Amino acid sequence: MLMRRYHFDLVDTDSVTGAGGALLDDDKQARKVALQLVQEVRVTRPELIGHGYKIVVRTENGGEVWCAAIDPLTSGPDSP
Repeated sequence: MLMRRYHFDLVDTDSVTGAGGALLDDDKQARKVALQLVQEVRVTRPELIGHGYKIVVRTENGGEVWCAAIDPLTSGPDSP
């Protein structure tokens, strides 16, 4: 199987920071890596939580494959 290069960017509303790239088998594997990066950012850069940051996965051609928010999912307003 031919591996593809994926790029992982840390994005806020105004700027993009390249979080790195990797040769991976497919989009599914790229999503897994993005989720790992989200967890890593939450631990190592907690000051980014709550400011709309996300990890955007792109192919080497620039096409967006997937996006994962740094902010954890929250429950509705009636949550305990």
